[in-house]
This record gives sequence, C-alpha cells and structure tokens, in this order.
Amino acid sequence: MYTSLLSLSWLLAPVVAADATSGWQTGYSAALEAGQKQRRPVAVFVGSGSKGQATLLKEGQFSAETQKMLADKYVFVYLDRSQPGNQRLVSDLGITSAGLVISDRTGNFQAFHHNGNLSQTDLAQHLRRFGDPNLVMNNTVSNTSSRISYYNGGGQPATSFRTVNC
Repeated sequence: MYTSLLSLSWLLAPVVAADATSGWQTGYSAALEAGQKQRRPVAVFVGSGSKGQATLLKEGQFSAETQKMLADKYVFVYLDRSQPGNQRLVSDLGITSAGLVISDRTGNFQAFHHNGNLSQTDLAQHLRRFGDPNLVMNNTVSNTSSRISYYNGGGQPATSFRTVNC
C-alpha cells in the first residue's frame, strides 16, 4: 500500500511542486521503480546525516535552478551512508564519502558517476545533460580516471594490458 502511495505521489510531484527538497526518496528500489514508470533518470545522492544530500555540494545547499531541474526531470533519492542498511549499496555504487550516480531513463544503465564533492555549476551542468529526454547513453561518464599500463617489467614485448582505476 505504501509503495502505491509513494508511486502515486511521484506521478503527481512534477505538477504539485517544483521544490526538490520536498520530494527526496530514501528507498533506492522505490526510486528505481518510479524512474522506470515515469521514464525519468534516477539521481542517487550519497552523503551522511539527515541533510547529507547537500554535503555533495561545495556550497552546501541546492540552488533554485537545481531544485527545479530535479523536480521537473528526475526521480531523486538520498542514501545516508551512515545507515547500516545503505552501506553495501553505497559501496557497490563506488562512493566513498559523498557522491552522485545518475541512471539513464531506462534505469538499466549508469549514465554518470561522481565520487566526491561537486560545485553547484557542475551539478547543474550534469543535471541538464543527463535530464535531456533525447540523450542516449552508451557509456558511463565518471570523474574517476583510468590508466592503461603498458609496462611489462622489461624483457619480452607486452602481450596483455592492465587497466588501473585511479
């Protein structure tokens, strides 16, 4: 019953309020389900504490533009990494302290991953980009870099390569 009410509230959320602070989900599964039903990307904010979603931002709070984009284009969920029930999921998402993961509209693909803090400007830019209904993703955009090591320890030419995430 609560899931039905939650889903109904998400269907009405864009009409009722443009203030993202009133629509934070705390259940990851419910957010994914709502995102798939509404054909909206899911923005997963990770932080610590009751207002930890804002700890992602260097400025410490969401701008009016960011709140409007979230309310108009996303299903958004907050995972408090200090809660024991969220710790494995946060770890699986690759977030160590604060971070953001955005799915594509199908909910089957991770379109964006950011581990660490973001500026308000960068967050707005990413929300604009991944909230575009015409965007089709085929890889994950991330702030973590990858290096390919061609070092073979001397001797014979390298026959295999190793990718190292930094």
